[in-house]
Amino acid sequence: MQKNILGIAAICVCIFAFFVVVAMPPVNAAARSSIVITDVLPTTLHPGDTRDVILTVKNSGAGDARDVRLAFQAEDKKNVSLIGATEVQIPALNAGREKKVTITVHVDEGVPNGVYAIPVKYSWNEYYFNPELGYFITIPNNFFYHPDAGGGFLGNPVTSDIAFTVRGSPILTLVDVHTEPEYIRPGSKGVKIAMTIANTGEATAKEVEAELACNEGMTPSKSGATHVYVGGINAGKAISAPLYVNIAADVAAGVYNIPLVITYKDTGNREYVLNKSMKLVVEGKPELDIYSYYTDPTNLSAGDSAVLHVKVRNVGSEQAESVSVRVTEAADTHFNFSTKSDHVGNLKVNTADTAVLKFKVDANATNNVYPQGLELICRGDPGSGNYTFNDKIQLEVFSVMSNTSNMSVTPEAPSPTAPGFDALLAFIALFVISVFLLCRKREK
Repeated sequence: MQKNILGIAAICVCIFAFFVVVAMPPVNAAARSSIVITDVLPTTLHPGDTRDVILTVKNSGAGDARDVRLAFQAEDKKNVSLIGATEVQIPALNAGREKKVTITVHVDEGVPNGVYAIPVKYSWNEYYFNPELGYFITIPNNFFYHPDAGGGFLGNPVTSDIAFTVRGSPILTLVDVHTEPEYIRPGSKGVKIAMTIANTGEATAKEVEAELACNEGMTPSKSGATHVYVGGINAGKAISAPLYVNIAADVAAGVYNIPLVITYKDTGNREYVLNKSMKLVVEGKPELDIYSYYTDPTNLSAGDSAVLHVKVRNVGSEQAESVSVRVTEAADTHFNFSTKSDHVGNLKVNTADTAVLKFKVDANATNNVYPQGLELICRGDPGSGNYTFNDKIQLEVFSVMSNTSNMSVTPEAPSPTAPGFDALLAFIALFVISVFLLCRKREK
C-alpha cells in the first residue's frame, strides 16, 4: 500500500513539472527583473544608536516584478540588529523603477569601531505577458528553465548585505574646574574660571563651545567673557577653556550653582549638548564702619588738645583681622593729629571696639563743622590681602581764641583793666566811708 502512495505522488510531481514547463513558458533571460538595494542612508552609526535607515530598492532588470520581499537576517545578531519587522514587502516594482523603504536599526552600547553587515535575502515574482496564452504570468524569480534538462528548476535565492560603519561617539566631560584667585569674595573683578574639557569618547568632537549662564550678582568681566569657542578635541585629548566673571559687591557669601552648557558635533555633524552645573564658592569678607565717635573734651575750641574715640564695627560676614584706624590728612585740615593711627585688633562679625587718636585744634579754627577723613583697615583670612574702607566724621569747633594762648575764650568776670572799673571802686569806697562816719556820729 505504501509503495502505491509513493508511486502516485511521483506521478503527480512529474505532471506538475510538465504543466509548469508547457503551460508557463520560461521568461526570456533578457526580460527578467533584477531587484537590488542601491542606496542606504545613513551608513554611519554610533554605539547606542537606534536609527531609522532608509533603503532605496530598485528593479534594475528589464521585466516587471510583483510581491517583492526583503528579509533581513539580523534578528539574533549582536552588536547591530533590527528593531521591529525584519521583512519588507513591496507589492509591485516595474522595470527601472525604485522605491524607498524604512527599517529601524539598533547598535548596542559599547560596540567597538568597525564595519557590521546585515544579510538580506530577496524574493519576488516575475510578471510578464505571454502573447501565446494571451494573459499575464507570474513565476518565482529563482525559477529557471533549462532546455537540456527538459524542464525548470528553482535556483538559490538572491542575497546581499547592507553594511554599517560603527564609529564611536565623542563624549565630552569636565575633568577640572578651578578659579583664579582661589578665594572669591563679593566685589571680586576678573575672576578666571579655568575648566578642562576632556574627550573620553572614541571619535573627534568638533565645533566645541562652552557658555556660562551668569546668575544674579555675577556678570561677564567683559563682552563675550562667559563664552568660549574651543574648536576640535580629538578622542582621548583634553583642552582648557577659560571664562571670566565679575562678582557684585553686594552678593551674599555662599555656594552658587551656575549653569554651564557645552555644545559640540561629531564628524557626521550630529549635535550634542552637555548641561552641567558648576559650583562657585563666594567666600565672606569683613566690612568695617564707624559705629560711633566722640571727643574729649566734648566741646572743641580753637587751640584745644583733645582725644578722639572712634568705635569701629565689623558688619561683614567674616572676622576682620588686625583692624586699625588711620587719619587721612587733607590740605585744609584744622586738626593736627599727634597720634595718626591706632590698632584695634581682631573683630568678629557684629562686634565693635574703639580706636583712640590724639590731636590739637588749630588756633585759627573758627566756629564751624569740619569733616575729618578716616581709613578703616583690616585683613580677612590668609591670602585675602587688606581691605580698606574710607569714612568721614564731623568735628565741630564751638569758639575762637582771644589770644595765642591755649585757653579757650569763655564769658568771665571783667578784667581789672576794663573801662569804668576805677569809678566803681571809688563809689564803693565813698559808700563805705559814709556809712562809717554816720555810725560814729550816732555813737556820740
